[in-house]
Amino acid sequence: MTRPVVSRLAFAAAAVVTATLALASCARAPARPRPAPPEVPPALQLPRDLLPLRYGLELTVNPELDGFTGRVEIEVRVGRAGRFFWMHARDLAVRDVTVEAGGAQIPATLAQVTAEGVARLSALQTIPTGRAVIRAAFSGTWGAHLAGLYRTRTVGAAYAYTHLEPTAARRVFPCFDEPSFKAPFDIALVVREADVAVSNGPVEAQEPSGDGMKRVRFARTPPLPTYLVFAAAGPFDVVEGEPLPPSEVRSRPLPVRAVAPRGTGARYAFALQATRELLPMLEAWFGIPFPYAKLDQVVSSDFAYGGMENAGAILYAEERLAFDAGRSPEAKRTQVGGLLAHELAHQWFGDLVTLAWWDDVWLNESFATFMTWKTLAAWRPEEPIAEDVGAAIGGVMDQDALASARAIRQPLLRTSDIGNQFDALSYTKGASILRGFERLLGEERFRNGIRSYLSAHANGTGTTEAVLAALSRAGGRDVVPAFHSFLDQPGTPLVHARAVCDASGARVRLEVERYRPVGSLAGEGKPFGVPVCVRFAAGGAEDERCALASGEGSAIPLPGCPDWIMPDAGGTGPYRWDLPAEGEAALRARGLPALAPVERLSYARNVLAGARAGRRTYAAALATLAPLAKDPSRRVATSLFPALELLVNEVLPPGARDATRAWAAGLYRPRLTALGLVPAPSETTDARRLRQELARFLVRVARDPDTTHRLAQLGRAYAGGDGRFHPEAVSPDLAEVALVAAVMEGNRGTFDELARRLPSVEDSELRARILAALGSALDPELSRRALALAGDPSLRIYERARPLFDQAWAPETREGAWRTLQARFGALAAALPDNAADRLPSVAAGFCEEARVPEVQSFLAPRVQAVAGAPRSLAQTLERIALCAALRERQR
Repeated sequence: MTRPVVSRLAFAAAAVVTATLALASCARAPARPRPAPPEVPPALQLPRDLLPLRYGLELTVNPELDGFTGRVEIEVRVGRAGRFFWMHARDLAVRDVTVEAGGAQIPATLAQVTAEGVARLSALQTIPTGRAVIRAAFSGTWGAHLAGLYRTRTVGAAYAYTHLEPTAARRVFPCFDEPSFKAPFDIALVVREADVAVSNGPVEAQEPSGDGMKRVRFARTPPLPTYLVFAAAGPFDVVEGEPLPPSEVRSRPLPVRAVAPRGTGARYAFALQATRELLPMLEAWFGIPFPYAKLDQVVSSDFAYGGMENAGAILYAEERLAFDAGRSPEAKRTQVGGLLAHELAHQWFGDLVTLAWWDDVWLNESFATFMTWKTLAAWRPEEPIAEDVGAAIGGVMDQDALASARAIRQPLLRTSDIGNQFDALSYTKGASILRGFERLLGEERFRNGIRSYLSAHANGTGTTEAVLAALSRAGGRDVVPAFHSFLDQPGTPLVHARAVCDASGARVRLEVERYRPVGSLAGEGKPFGVPVCVRFAAGGAEDERCALASGEGSAIPLPGCPDWIMPDAGGTGPYRWDLPAEGEAALRARGLPALAPVERLSYARNVLAGARAGRRTYAAALATLAPLAKDPSRRVATSLFPALELLVNEVLPPGARDATRAWAAGLYRPRLTALGLVPAPSETTDARRLRQELARFLVRVARDPDTTHRLAQLGRAYAGGDGRFHPEAVSPDLAEVALVAAVMEGNRGTFDELARRLPSVEDSELRARILAALGSALDPELSRRALALAGDPSLRIYERARPLFDQAWAPETREGAWRTLQARFGALAAALPDNAADRLPSVAAGFCEEARVPEVQSFLAPRVQAVAGAPRSLAQTLERIALCAALRERQR
């Protein structure tokens, strides 16, 4: 699953188990909870006394009605004789329950007994051990917050989709809603005659069902967990071309389609072509053919995530997948490719081999992110993907530096804890760890280990221990303890590197501790085992050497005394690093020109990390890095942006902001002036991205009056005054920031025009631009109107958090956002999707005074307990406030 960028503030502060195989003998067995007595429902995992072997599922789905109905038939293996068993069913009206067992039809009931959807199956007589079939009819209501079986409306038509990860399948049909309970599904959908029905398998047959309905039957799936089951119905456009031809590892053609709301299919031609290019790359890397009989790329106009990896039928948010040449920013081509690559990679990691339990979410998301980076670099070799990866890794280290950060893998105590696993730590931190160990082991050995793991566990489940055992065997060294030092505790390691030349020879001495920002209360934890690769120049030659560094101290032998060392060869190591003053001076003077852009980016990130940790002043760090503003690499040139944004939005008191903004504008305005506001026909995508990022920074952060005014003029021309937009007035790359500039200038006419048009705009990409502009209002009256949009039921569900988070981002409007949260917390939590409601406490994360901590805690602590994931968000918010205050004091 791909998480969306909910807000700048929220993210800154975007298979059958083959147990007889040798690999599986190393795997950690899935947790097997003791069966609870019939009167005590299990708190988290179901007992294993009923094991699903096959599902027969029929759903009647008419999005114009108030709910749905269905029937389910579950073939199970009964492990103990009894009358009472535990299953899942949540908010369903279940009737006509029978159990066929031992040649008898046994009447039964299925009743929900916990709020999380644990349900008790009660039979009128004992169900014997062996095979049995549970049958039931049921009805349900449309899922709230875009989960379960939910419906949307766009361009006057209604559509229905399922989104079942992690525990929403139980809201749609009675089942065993845990990932280890994989079973094949026979699915049928009864839909309106004019509607298109989509599920995991290809259509096998359809027939009239009466009353203007038809029954569509799909081919049996391979074993799936319930969270990957998919159903959709509506008047879709179906865009299909020739099947994807056989590949090096796939002997059959593969049907690939785009399925989108009526009238929008043409917007997904690029995504369909990108799919055809990316999928064979993934097949070649995994050495395993695409695991399912067909691939549908399905689009929803209202979806809380970027994408969801349902087997053979991936669901995407319209805003994230649509691409309109000449109207969408050129950079969106790479963004769409990245989204596709992530969800496609899941078809192997997550779908073919599924995590055994939700404490291993990193297995799904880290590997999908790791494969996204690798596939994008091969697909777009002309683009600086490595630098983008380096920037992403640097960003997640800020979150991981918190004492309140969680370990990637940690025990789950309640169902509501599951959602906490889907964060940047499982995605980006996990992927950076994989990248570091791939560099240590070598690409071929690493890939062989992953192929071995996937082959051994195909169509079943896998575990962290099984993956690490496979990597250790393939790599020829035991990496299990080192991996666990990253997975089982929070924190980012800080590697102190020092060149030593003495009678014992030349070497790089490495010492490791936990990185801590100023004011941190984080403990040291257990020693990290860090895969460190050092680039160096010695004897007129450059080279690279790697080692597994530990807290006790390690050394990397060198062929001679080095002229300079760079402790992060490749620039994407899963650690921060520093050098002694003389080592940094040598690197800056002699080594920096020889480094790859991603390595120069690592250098800049770690200079700034040193300032955040109090090892140098921000003034010294900015002075050191200011020359990089002219660097030819986009990511290196803009590497100061996060630090400057932190300073002017949070750390600096109001009286000191203007001077820093002016300095920042003077540093970057010449770069934008040289690029101009109109792209040249032959301009690279990266140049377009640089223009876009410079413009946003100069308007939103540096508040440069000249840049803001020039872009505001373009924004007003784009918005027009005649009731329609004029895309020819501004480059698509600058369309959003131009509207933002127009509103930030305090132009009420532009605000009024955008607010008036928003309800009638169907295009999700255009809606996002409008909401970004409205949310950027600084004028007090316009700010109040922007905040009134937060949670507005007229907005699409996934949009409702944007105005609040955007207003909380700016120092001028943060207090208003905080007051809005205080006045409407309950209503907002109820109106927002789960992955936005859990971040509501971060509205206060921009405060930078210790005195605000008790105020925020006093208000939010009693309220967040009812919102899954929000207590952790509150803990991080309180810590961010305290750390910012400590940094302000240190840098005073």
